[in-house]
Amino acid sequence: MDELAAFVEKFTSTGGEIASSLSHLASLLKGVERFAAEKELRGLIASSFDFLTEVEPKEAQVSFTKAVCGVVETGSLVFAYSAEGEHLLTALPRIHVAFLSRKRICPTVEQALSSLMDRAYVSVITGPSKTGDIELIHVMGVHGPERLILCWED
Repeated sequence: MDELAAFVEKFTSTGGEIASSLSHLASLLKGVERFAAEKELRGLIASSFDFLTEVEPKEAQVSFTKAVCGVVETGSLVFAYSAEGEHLLTALPRIHVAFLSRKRICPTVEQALSSLMDRAYVSVITGPSKTGDIELIHVMGVHGPERLILCWED
């Protein structure tokens, strides 16, 4: 199995979803109205998803960000930020959509993080937010998005 296929298998096993195209992504976002996005993605979102209205991250139902890389060993996405508060896009909205280039897949977390030592803020996200209480009742979206969707950039 190649690295990309291994990453996809691990990513989906953690509860992540894959959108194969922008039209597929639009169908997954049916019923969503408010969004927040990284600055460089705003034009793409506005032109491709005209049913969305832009708001601040704390009011958004969905956020759009670009991942730095994906990690095969964990199925995680890695994000790097230059300013405090940018991580709110990955943490506050109910749905988080991440764009990633297929060329940016790393075999290990160590390899993924080695090139990011100069970045002030780094997040490694493995699947949608989930938790379980002592009665083993699983709840999605308690400490972050209840859905994590990956859309290929290329």
